[in-house]
Amino acid sequence: MAGRGPAPKENAVRRNAVDLSHLEGEEVDGKLKKLFKRDGYSVATQRWWDTWVDSEQAESFKATDWQRLQMLAPLVEAYYRRPGHNALAEIRQNESLLGATVTDRMRLRMNKNNDQSKGSDKPDRLPENVADMDLYRQLGGA
Repeated sequence: MAGRGPAPKENAVRRNAVDLSHLEGEEVDGKLKKLFKRDGYSVATQRWWDTWVDSEQAESFKATDWQRLQMLAPLVEAYYRRPGHNALAEIRQNESLLGATVTDRMRLRMNKNNDQSKGSDKPDRLPENVADMDLYRQLGGA
């Protein structure tokens, strides 16, 4: 009985479309994707930065997201030099806002297949083994 709220109905249908326009990437200056004063950071921090640059969620980052990562880099460096729970908590919180884990991306409704969902909700034609409920209702069904 784990979960939030009552269990959903078996035949529940989500009728409200999810607006994913905020995930559409924009062209950002290439300088923002480069770690400022990279040579001053340890290999671990540089690897952390490179992981973010190469991540799928980084494709939708705006300039402010890259700025957030730039501000977070010194904290990551400090954590690698002297690990502590306070620094780790702050890093985790900031990374969570950027979609670091699967759960974060689900909460933010990030989906790598967003381009596929931009099409029409109704297909051109139904598969042979699927009933057309609109036609069924027109013919006097429930």
